[in-house]
Amino acid sequence: MTFLQISQVQGQTPVTVFEISGRINLGNYKEIERAAQQEYENGMRNLVLDISGVDSLTSIGIRTLIVIHKLLTRDKAGRLKLAGVIPPVRDMFDVAGVSQFLEMHDTTDEAVAAF
Repeated sequence: MTFLQISQVQGQTPVTVFEISGRINLGNYKEIERAAQQEYENGMRNLVLDISGVDSLTSIGIRTLIVIHKLLTRDKAGRLKLAGVIPPVRDMFDVAGVSQFLEMHDTTDEAVAAF
């Protein structure tokens, strides 16, 4: 599996799913941001980040999620949901103060169904 897998799911509304594995850090955050920007320019407005395969992230990883959240919500037409957030990563979101802005679900299916 590569670091970033992108797929489309048709629920009640079209949803793009980014399945990320490994660690989000200085070495790969630009790839995620570029992919989100490209998908946005191609019409994506609903995104699920499946981070069940992410065991940790640095502050740049948290920044990346904020950048993507802002991208999707700036015109109030898009939404971001996270899936598969493991407890240590959730704790990092709590400490960073971003949990209140990030909607989290246990699975990708649950996140897609929430749109």
